Amino acid sequence: MVNFRRRAAGRAPVVVAAVLALGMLLAACSSSGGSSPAKVQAPSSSSGYRGDLLDHPVTLTAAARDAVFHSTAGGTTTLGKLQQGRLLVLYFGYTNCPDVCPTTMADLGNALRKLPSLAQAHTQVVFVTSDPVRDTTARMRTWLANFDSGLLLPFVGLTASIKQIDSVAKSVGVPLSPPVVAKNGSVSVEHGAQTLAFVRGRASVLWLAGTTPADYAHDIGRLVDQVK
Repeated sequence: MVNFRRRAAGRAPVVVAAVLALGMLLAACSSSGGSSPAKVQAPSSSSGYRGDLLDHPVTLTAAARDAVFHSTAGGTTTLGKLQQGRLLVLYFGYTNCPDVCPTTMADLGNALRKLPSLAQAHTQVVFVTSDPVRDTTARMRTWLANFDSGLLLPFVGLTASIKQIDSVAKSVGVPLSPPVVAKNGSVSVEHGAQTLAFVRGRASVLWLAGTTPADYAHDIGRLVDQVK
């Protein structure tokens, strides 16, 4: 079952209370599929972004910025290094997710392919696994390659201990739960379904599951201008 808020095409962006509302945007993914909307109440905004504007920007703490992850690009890295001179597009999920995670990555890839090469060169999509036992760097690299073909900057997958991943996720307002194995053997992993856009360590815009490639491209194009 997947629970997340789908955005209707062309709807007005909303102002979201950063910590409270982020905690509501939870996806529970398993092989059973299906979806039902989560309820998030917020006033409309004329921010100019098609994603949702946070009333209080999320800031990468020093601990989150400097936490060391194993990377699909090889070796280790940190969110601090990955965001240097770039728009950091951050998402937490897992490769066995049957719906919201691959859809989000595919939509981000399609969005970036709509943008000029300069914008692509200044946008780093980072996928942090919420299922580190199964998601090795090799598995994530193979999976992410389905979505970043032709882009100047390949998507980067990160993994670490579940304790560290959970700590970093919580610090940016993304709720995670450990994988749960059902009696029938299916595995479900609950994780926040939002994508955060960090400019110099601060995220004022997030996108919910169901955001279109056109809306991602519109907002990324605007946000990249702030980091060039």
